[in-house]
Parts: sequence; C-alpha cells; structure tokens
Amino acid sequence: MHWGQIKTLFIVCFLVLNVFLVKQLLDRQQEEIIFIPETSREEELEFNIKGLSNLSEENFTAPLIYTQNLNYNKEAEAGLDELSKQQIVVIDDYYLFSRFDEPVAFDFEDQESDLGEYVLNGDRYSYWGELESARMLVFFQQIEYPIFYNQNAILLIQLNADGNMTQYIQTSLTTAGEPAEERSLIKQYDAVYRLYHHSNALETGDTITNVSLGYHNFVSLPNGEQLLNPTWDIQVNDNAHHFINAIEGHNYPQKNYFFQETISELVKLLEQSESDQREFYHLEDKPEELLSTIRQALVGVYHNIVEVDLE
Repeated sequence: MHWGQIKTLFIVCFLVLNVFLVKQLLDRQQEEIIFIPETSREEELEFNIKGLSNLSEENFTAPLIYTQNLNYNKEAEAGLDELSKQQIVVIDDYYLFSRFDEPVAFDFEDQESDLGEYVLNGDRYSYWGELESARMLVFFQQIEYPIFYNQNAILLIQLNADGNMTQYIQTSLTTAGEPAEERSLIKQYDAVYRLYHHSNALETGDTITNVSLGYHNFVSLPNGEQLLNPTWDIQVNDNAHHFINAIEGHNYPQKNYFFQETISELVKLLEQSESDQREFYHLEDKPEELLSTIRQALVGVYHNIVEVDLE
C-alpha cells in the first residue's frame, strides 16, 4: 500500500473518531439538560427569596364557610339601640352609617380598649391598616380568621385631625347553614412556591415577612350568600400582600382600587337611596342633614384616596 493511501486512511479514521466523540459529548450534555433534578426549582426559590425559614411547617385545616349579609334592622336592632352618643342610619338593611355626636377619643393600641362600646360587635373586626391620606382606619371582619377585602365584611372608621373618631361605616356577614367539614390546606411553603414559580409575583431579593390564614370570597351565590375559601395572606417586604387559595393553590387578583371603589359605592348609596330604604337610630329630626354630613365626609375621603393613586 502506498504511503499516500495509508495517510488518507488515517485521516478518515480520525474524522470518524472525532464525529463519534462529538456525538457522545452532545448526547451527554443533552442528558444533563433533561435530567436536571426537580429540587433545582426549590433551590432557585430559596436562593432568591428571603424569610423562608420563618414559614410554619404545621399542617393546617379550615372549612369553607357559607355566609349571608347581616340584616341590621331585623337581626341587630336591640344592639343598635344600646349604642349611645351617635346617630345611625341603616340603608338597604345591610349598610350601617354612624356619625358621633362629638368626636370620640379611643386608644386603638390599648389591648384593653373595647371598640364594642361604640361599634356593634366591634370585637369581631381586626385592624388591617390606615388610609393615611384620608385619616381612615380599616378593619376586616373575622369569622375565626379575617375576611380579606370584602365590601360586605368591613369597618371603616374616620378620624379627625386630632385622631378622634367622627364617624364609621360598617357591613357584616353571618354564617349560613351547617358548619362545613374541615379541609386540608397547602403548606405555607407551597403557597410561597406557587406565588414565585406559577404567578411570578415575587422578585429576586423579596423577603417573606409574614404568612397568616384568612378567608376570601370564592363565589357569590344567586341567593345572596357568599362562599368563603381559606386563603393564605403572604406579606412581602412588610407592606405588599398576596393572597393564595389555601386549598387549590391559585392566587387572587390584587385589590389595588378596592377602597376607592368601596367609598364611591357608599357615596352613591347615600345619594340614591329612597326614604323607605332607610332606618334611623338615635335620630330625633333632620335625617337629610345627617345623610348630607356623612356623605360630604366620604366624598372628601374619596378625593384624598384618588389624589394619592394619581401621584
């Protein structure tokens, strides 16, 4: 065999060998990509999000709750009669507006203070926050746990410049039917995991500062009842709140304009209600004057909230 032929044969052999080695390398890289362990998504979460060590590992249970609006005129008349130093109007049976005769000083930070002295079932509402631009305190009703962002389960207390209570608006839900069976809830870690990987609601560097259980309106039924679903409230960076269905795991939309929309609807209710839709308590005369005073104050609150949203 000539040397030229031998050299050509060696070249062909080396080419075949190189092709084989390249194919082996590509196949190995593809296998590494395919077989990335599932735990890498957990590692990504733990690397990018802080505060996970504070999450509870406890297994929680809670029932679905069927509720209906409290009819103040039929179910709470005696309680309203006992409230003093305020004038009250109930509209459409379910919306309570009250104006204090004189501003009332109240220490909201004192655990011994009894809000129930001034507000019907005041101990059944938990403090949520303050609309600082409008000097209005927000309380969510509790049925064992807080009911988040529900216009039918809220207490709004307006303050004057001295921090004293001047008026408030209240709605309330009551349980309907027999108690439902306890349901197993997803763990707090799983709720944060889904919020990060499925909803993309968390960003690198965010800190989970608190996770608590509450309820969210799952569906409104034709008969006026609401079905409340156990919900994880995931607090991020001490201020933002994200809500995850604690049974199914999906997140609820943000309520960015909840208070603006709620105040707007309350103002319309005061303006458009007919006389036969109103029931007054502790009012001797001048009902239109009371309605006008409450409405004007709420209009001021609405404008202050809108101005903040526009900034």
